[in-house]
Amino acid sequence: MSTLRLVSTADTEKHNGEVFACAYTPDGGFVLSAGWDGHLRLWEVSTGVQITALHVGAKPLSACTITPDAKRWVAGSMEGLITFWDSHTHELRSQVVAHTRPVSCLRFSPDASLLASTSWDRQLGLRFLDSERDSRTFTAHDDIVTGCAFSPDGRSLLTWSHDQTLKWWDVESNRLKTTLEGHQDRVTAADVSPDGQLAASGSRGGELIVWNRDTNTQAGAMKLGSEVRGCFFLPDASGLLVAESSGQVHLFSMPGLQPQVALVLQQPVQCGALSPDGRQLALGGEDGVVRFVAVEGGEERPLVVTATQSLRVTATRLQKLFGRSTRTLVYSCTCPSCRHPVERLGKLSADPFPCPKCRRPLRFNRQPLIPQENGACLNAPVG
Repeated sequence: MSTLRLVSTADTEKHNGEVFACAYTPDGGFVLSAGWDGHLRLWEVSTGVQITALHVGAKPLSACTITPDAKRWVAGSMEGLITFWDSHTHELRSQVVAHTRPVSCLRFSPDASLLASTSWDRQLGLRFLDSERDSRTFTAHDDIVTGCAFSPDGRSLLTWSHDQTLKWWDVESNRLKTTLEGHQDRVTAADVSPDGQLAASGSRGGELIVWNRDTNTQAGAMKLGSEVRGCFFLPDASGLLVAESSGQVHLFSMPGLQPQVALVLQQPVQCGALSPDGRQLALGGEDGVVRFVAVEGGEERPLVVTATQSLRVTATRLQKLFGRSTRTLVYSCTCPSCRHPVERLGKLSADPFPCPKCRRPLRFNRQPLIPQENGACLNAPVG
């Protein structure tokens, strides 16, 4: 049985105004926050203490994220500007005018080749981090696009909007795959499950819907008491964390949305982020404070990871003499808990196995990523 516990928070240092976005570092040790005061602030998750602050500009920051290699902080502004900052020196590395109105969300693709941005200007932007390929921006919805999330294989992207819909997009072709309808109010938060089989979304009116990815139909729905400010699938795909604007945090089991536990905070919630290992939730408040909630009790459940499939060719001296070789399928991933590289040889199996370093149970997704010659990854079943 999982539990939720508020971790002690050092609120002596905080944003001067609302916190609009939070993002964990890849190792889960720190949280970056963006706020009304135009600052990016870095917090140590074990103590809640602010480590450093970067004044990006006079205008409020509406979104933030961290590059997968942790070397850059990325900020989105109310002016539609996206800036890249060195995480150690705090030097500005690059900037681009990505949108004509505030940036609402920034997300990296699973293979770290793309940065997706959404905006109040109703557009979705896809920017290639290598400068050799053009970036793309196109109208995605009929109203403000509130956010986006990649599927685990990186081939699809989910967007949600104040137009009361969610949309699945094909990343390679930029084409709309399907529209999810069912909300009666603005969609304010959503997420995709780590196995890619479900999506969850919440609205300003407190509606919470779970969607079946294969059929694009509702797998469950319920009504909460206030606006949904965050939806977060646990990395083991067993549960869904939901944060309300009122300060209530809920944990529901999947796929039936059965209530498991709830925590009531003393301050309204504006935004949030879940740590890579699923053991902690960071919540940005309207009072400028970043609070941390421990998610306890699920340490023995295997984390779902999507492996990259490759072919390893080896040859003994005798094989080389006769011009022969041995071909072995290799499945590679990074443990979400300790960031240790993991390899498994042979046939892909759904059976859990321990991380060789931290021993946290892992479980491969049902389909792997298969790298292509151009560096992109495709998703295909294993024969």
